[in-house]
Parts: sequence; structure tokens; C-alpha cells
Amino acid sequence: MDVVYAIQTIATPTLDSLMTLITDLGSEEAYIFMVIVAYLAIDARVGQKLGILLVTSFFINQYAKGFFDTPRPFALDADVVRTQRALDGAGGAGFPSGHAQSSSTFWLYAAALIRRPWFWVLAAVLVVLVSFSRLYLGVHVPADIIGGLVIGVTLVLVAVALDRSGLRIANGLLVLAALAVPFTLHLVAPTPESDLLAGALGALVLGPTLLRHRTDGPIPGRVLVALIGVGLAFTVLFATSVYLPEDVKRDPVAGYLRYLSLGLAAFLLAPWVGRVFGLVPGASRR
Repeated sequence: MDVVYAIQTIATPTLDSLMTLITDLGSEEAYIFMVIVAYLAIDARVGQKLGILLVTSFFINQYAKGFFDTPRPFALDADVVRTQRALDGAGGAGFPSGHAQSSSTFWLYAAALIRRPWFWVLAAVLVVLVSFSRLYLGVHVPADIIGGLVIGVTLVLVAVALDRSGLRIANGLLVLAALAVPFTLHLVAPTPESDLLAGALGALVLGPTLLRHRTDGPIPGRVLVALIGVGLAFTVLFATSVYLPEDVKRDPVAGYLRYLSLGLAAFLLAPWVGRVFGLVPGASRR
């Protein structure tokens, strides 16, 4: 807590707004947007790899939070919370920090895949800023941040090692594992967002397996397909939020299918639309 108090000696309303904006870069909505855009408009291989590792990281974080069950700093001193928005986004236990873990997982793995010195610098800066914002806003203590960073970096190292090993898994086995393993975890040991995570992981593997998406075509077409993918995903999210009864949304199987459908809208339907209207080249079934 002493570190949080020390950091907040520089607090101002302007800095509150800036740190809230920075911490929003680590929100689930931001990552959903970035993964969809990366997959549809920048590099399908990179986007899929980032999405799979990020969802795996989220799974690990939720189970780790449930295991350690440590309090947030505002549970010890309510006055440390700088903004209501930060408080609203600080659900669950404190250790490990989900923002620190997901930012290090996403940005450092992206840097490892892109392999550009400038991007490594950008990734490191973003990880530091997001992590610092959690301390400044009073929603994590240093131990939470360190734990999240350690797990995130470890996941990136494992992913890079697997990439370099040249290990290849048959598509059928990969799809079966991506659908069965997270779904079983969701049923046997559910977490507040295990339906979303299980559905997203299934879609990230199933969609690209059913329809191969290419991102080497003209930029306008790729951008349009990315906008279509984002629009479809958030349309499914909004429609199911509004029109599905609460008991259906809370049902484990229905909840899983809801988010699987959301993911397939982005990773299967959007590329198919792009192929039909000639917005992307050479999309084909594997």
C-alpha cells in the first residue's frame, strides 16, 4: 500500500483521466477489437496466434485469482480509488493483475511475432504504462502487478519456444482440443467469464480452420473486412445481451454457444463475406 500512496502523491484530475484511458487499453473490449483487426486486416497468422495465447492467459488469470483470492487495495482503504470507472473495471481478486498479465502477454508476443526493434520498444512502453496505471488508480498493489507480469512473460516464452520447435498439430486434433478442453473447464470449474473465454478459443481455432483468410490483398478491402468483423461481433454481443432471457445467458451451454457464435461471426463469417464480395484474395477452405 505504501507504493500506491507514494504514486498517488502526483495525482491530479488530468492525470486521473489519462491513467483511466491508458488502463482501458487493457480492457477485454480493447483486446477483442485488436485481435479481430489483426486477424482480418494485418496478418491472419499473427492475429490467430495472439488471440489463442491471450485467451489462454485470461483463463490462467481467472483461475489464479480464484486460488489466491487476495484483496484489492480499495478493500483496505476505499480512498485510494481514483475514478469510478477504474473501480467498475476492478472485479475479482487482486493477484495476479489481469491488466498486467494480458498486456505483457499480448504486446510482448506481438513483438516476438513482428520482430521489429521499434515494436519491441512500443510493446515495452505499453506494458509499463498499463501496469503503472493500475497502481495509480488504486486497484492493484505491486505484488499483483509483478505476479501478472511474471505469468505473462512466462506464457510468451513458452509460446515462442513452441513456435521455434516447429511442432505441428493436425487440424482435426487442434479443433477438437480447442472445443472440448475449454468447454469442459467451463462446465467443471466455471469462472465469471469462462463461457466467453471457452467460446472465443473455440472460434479462434474453428473459424480459420474452416475458411482460410488471407491478408495480402489491397488495404481498403482488408480494412473493410475488419470493420465488418468488428461490426458483426459487437452486433451479436448486443443482440444476445438485449434479446436473450437472463436464464438463457446464465445457462453454461447456452452461454458458451453465445460467445462461440460471436467469435465465428468475426473469424468465419466476416472472411466469407470478404471472399464473396471480392474484398480479400484467395480465401479458401483448408
